[in-house]
Amino acid sequence: MSFNFTALTLFSSLSSHISLTYGLSIESLKWAASAFTIGIFFAFLIGHSKYFEYEPKLGVLVAGLAVSIPQFLIPFIGNFIAITALRIVQGLAMAAIPVFSYQAGTVFPRHRTLAIGIIVSGIFIGGFLGSTLGPELTLHIGWRFTFIVFGLVTLILTLSYVALIPDKYLPPKRVAKEEVMEFSVWREKFTVIWGFTFFPGLWIVFTLAPLIHFISESMYEVSGILSSTILESSYIVWSYIPGVALALLKHSRLNARSLFRSVALTQAILYVLSMIGALAILLIHNPTTFLALLAILAAVQGTGPTFWSVQTIAYPKHIAHKAGYALGVISNSAALVGPIATLLISSLGPTNIWLLIIALNIAGVVITLIGMRTRLPVEKFSSRTFSTSS
Repeated sequence: MSFNFTALTLFSSLSSHISLTYGLSIESLKWAASAFTIGIFFAFLIGHSKYFEYEPKLGVLVAGLAVSIPQFLIPFIGNFIAITALRIVQGLAMAAIPVFSYQAGTVFPRHRTLAIGIIVSGIFIGGFLGSTLGPELTLHIGWRFTFIVFGLVTLILTLSYVALIPDKYLPPKRVAKEEVMEFSVWREKFTVIWGFTFFPGLWIVFTLAPLIHFISESMYEVSGILSSTILESSYIVWSYIPGVALALLKHSRLNARSLFRSVALTQAILYVLSMIGALAILLIHNPTTFLALLAILAAVQGTGPTFWSVQTIAYPKHIAHKAGYALGVISNSAALVGPIATLLISSLGPTNIWLLIIALNIAGVVITLIGMRTRLPVEKFSSRTFSTSS
């Protein structure tokens, strides 16, 4: 995950070099840089197809190739449309998330939220490496070879995963036909509700990153690079906090319903903390306080590990991986509407961005609380199995 997203963020950090080489405007490259969010949505849509649902290694392979191959091509293609298309393809990197979260939930059931947090933190570790190591390496070998180096590392890691990970740690490749016919994740009310609990969180995380420079410099006269570094670093820390907290509470000893409630309640608290951070930033116009409050605002990233933890809690094991793709399609629809909507709202002034973030956090709390009251698919499956056996 780290090197997948190092490659994804490398484009933004080296956009000035790409602009000079190809004669493309920085403004147009900004659109190309954010185009990968479209691919993120389609990553889960493709992953939910029959070709990938029961071939988990194929899904991970496609995710890795979708990142590495464009890394090899972009340095030699100067056409804006082609570059944008390749950036959309790179968004397919997220197709590996349901497989990884399934593994975390089944291999580390007592610490699934922490395990998923470690995996998800790779997104922001990759962002940090892409924005720091990438430009430094470019000074020595040029931006083209920097792209190729990161693409090569991503390819090697992907092939290593496919070759070395035993099948026993992966979702089942085949499921009995009667089990598939009896149970559909898309017909479950819980799937839709829980899928939308992460919609606000993703909207905030994926759209605040490119705007934090503009906000910090225009509203608080604070370095955009410093603000971005603090925000990204805080995202990494908040990826671990929910898992550590739930482990200390020994929540793994609970049954499915109680286990889910503890995870969902943690998610609601994270949204509340993020809302408090955004509200305080809006009301307190102090540069130093602004930087400190960014660390609280970043609590929204903790909703990622809690959201993906539910995949192996709320669903029967034989369809948990399918549920992951369905939840991903719903939640990542934010990647389609979020960036465009936020850019339009931000054109009215930075204050509106904070109002939007506050509203999104409130929506996250409300939908999560509704999800807590919804019957879990695993409960329905268990009762159905019991009645059949009786």
